[in-house]
Amino acid sequence: MAIENLGATTEIIVMLTFVSLYVTAFILFIHFVDRWKNPAQKWLMDSTEQSLADFLIYLPAKIFWERLTLFVLPLLLILTVLTSLFISFVVGSAMALGAVFAKKLLLARRHRLINFQLPDAIDLLVTAMQAGLSFNAAFERSAMQVAAPLRYEWLLVIRRMRTGETPIVALASFYQRVNTEAVLQMLLTMQLGIQHGSQQADILQRLAVTLRQQQYAVERVKSLSAQARLQGKVMLLLPIGLFAALHFLHPENTVILTQTEFGHYLLGVSLGLMLAGHFLIRRILGDAYAH
Repeated sequence: MAIENLGATTEIIVMLTFVSLYVTAFILFIHFVDRWKNPAQKWLMDSTEQSLADFLIYLPAKIFWERLTLFVLPLLLILTVLTSLFISFVVGSAMALGAVFAKKLLLARRHRLINFQLPDAIDLLVTAMQAGLSFNAAFERSAMQVAAPLRYEWLLVIRRMRTGETPIVALASFYQRVNTEAVLQMLLTMQLGIQHGSQQADILQRLAVTLRQQQYAVERVKSLSAQARLQGKVMLLLPIGLFAALHFLHPENTVILTQTEFGHYLLGVSLGLMLAGHFLIRRILGDAYAH
């Protein structure tokens, strides 16, 4: 009996030891995850932003379409074998249009972020210049303190200046990549300051204030036009949703529209009128319609 009790006690001790080791390892794992989560997230965000910049901004259009074609073509061939050539053509056209739309959407988002970050970046540049640094030195000093994605654009400008290009040429290439009004104002201000030797720090400081005022005005217009923008979206999507609901609940009420030639014409005219109204609302609101 004593031997059996000793064996049972040993098993319990071994089991408790393994449970303690498991719990300790789990607690240490959670601790290290919490400790390295923020640096890992920052590294992942920076690396992803840089990868997207290399792929969407600095990649030549010819290479982009070649890589996209090499990736999509085998899939379309498989789809042709499994279904038909017409379906493969429709899917390929949809993927091409989707790629163009996605690239434009990501570029527009990047441009909005750069415009939002530009006044703070100019303030850093002005502070460095007021401390006695030259324009090139101040630009290099403030580049690492700027948030992404503007940081990568400024680093590219610095690399071009180090290879022998003048600041005006390097900044002009920056405007070619990010052709927004805010970047154009910065380019013209810096160009005049470099060419004529004026008080660049004071002019850039006024430019930062002007850009902030413009951003405030745009956000205020967006706030005041929020109801009109929402109304435009509702007026575009509500008829489509209502038609889908009626077709699902009472298909006999939509037979004339879906199964007759005259009904197809009516659907086409209705869709055209809805798109025209949505386009007119966007034109009336202008840049305030942007998200």
